[in-house]
Amino acid sequence: MARVPQLLVVDPDRESSAELAKTLQMLGFGILGTAGYGVEAFTLCFQMRPDLVLMRIEEPLVRPVQTLSRINDGLPDLPIIVFSTEANIRLMRQSMVGGASDYLVEPLDPEELESSIMKVLEKKEREMMRRRGELADPVAQGTIITVFGAKGGIGKTTIASNLAVALATEAHQTVALVDMDTRFGDVAITMDIPVERSIADLARNLDNVDRNTLREYLVEHESGVRILPAPTRPADWRNLTSAHIRDVVDVLSQTHDFVILDTPGTFNEIVAAAIEVGTMILLITTLDMASIKDTVLALEMLHERFGNDDERIKVVLNRAGVDTGVRERDVERTLDTALWWKIPQDTEVVKAAQLGRPIVLSRPNSKVAVEIREIARALAGIRARSKAKKSGGLGSLFGGLFKKSA
Repeated sequence: MARVPQLLVVDPDRESSAELAKTLQMLGFGILGTAGYGVEAFTLCFQMRPDLVLMRIEEPLVRPVQTLSRINDGLPDLPIIVFSTEANIRLMRQSMVGGASDYLVEPLDPEELESSIMKVLEKKEREMMRRRGELADPVAQGTIITVFGAKGGIGKTTIASNLAVALATEAHQTVALVDMDTRFGDVAITMDIPVERSIADLARNLDNVDRNTLREYLVEHESGVRILPAPTRPADWRNLTSAHIRDVVDVLSQTHDFVILDTPGTFNEIVAAAIEVGTMILLITTLDMASIKDTVLALEMLHERFGNDDERIKVVLNRAGVDTGVRERDVERTLDTALWWKIPQDTEVVKAAQLGRPIVLSRPNSKVAVEIREIARALAGIRARSKAKKSGGLGSLFGGLFKKSA
């Protein structure tokens, strides 16, 4: 049985520190004690050698930052998570400069708190293993975007293919698009490319593939996107396992900035592997009741199997604006999660797919094309152009994943 992580709470407010200690114990962590700032905190850290410290940071910053810096100087391998009632950049920056591993804002959500502690401890363990030479040399890895939906006909392939093109042309990233639809595999038709080799061929010969020979299995689209098509014969999928999928995606991610995985509207071993390796899961839904019902079940399944990670699992509403009697805020309430992005309905999308030319190329000024390019820019960490997205908040400061407002 794994050892229970032992924590120390540094908070001069004895009442709040006792409550936090109680919450941590309920989450299954051991509590070595609580301390105020200064000498008491420093001494207990040296005497008790906790696995991790949770420390409150509030104005005025002199004492908490001094305590944080002294502990970090004396015990540089000791991870420290700071928490505060303030969510401002100055406190966050001071904390990070002082040696904090993470910054949480009160009120502390138990699930978020536990996730933060475990991630920080896992990072510490990896660093220790690397020092001991127990980890292989790190390799470059691109971002893996798994486009998933609980049913067919909701536009997953259209979104995956157009997003791949937008990342290549708008964000100037190297992109691989993998057709993992075990039932239909329409990426080749959508992108109007020939299919000579498929993911099945690459999986069979993976042991003999290197960075140079990898390109022989990929079809380069006019946009620069490299496509790994689905097999033309559905029977070829029977020879592929989840291990094959992980290995194929791993090789592609070492040679591309982004790997986009287009999955079918079902759940099987192949799809499970695609979700497992995904850096981010784009869960596609529409405004019709069947899609919403299936998306609720899909979210429950994803949370149960892969954890409730709102940063990893993003819900995207496709064909927004269609009058089905269901409002967008009703979708958010039913799913109990915010919509990350909304892609509007546009009849030209179907025409573009039939012509084998993604709408971001055929109609670059259409509303759909504009939104997909904005998604690509957000994923690539590029500041959004539209006025609606200009903000002084944390998202715009760090250039991270912009959250589409309602």
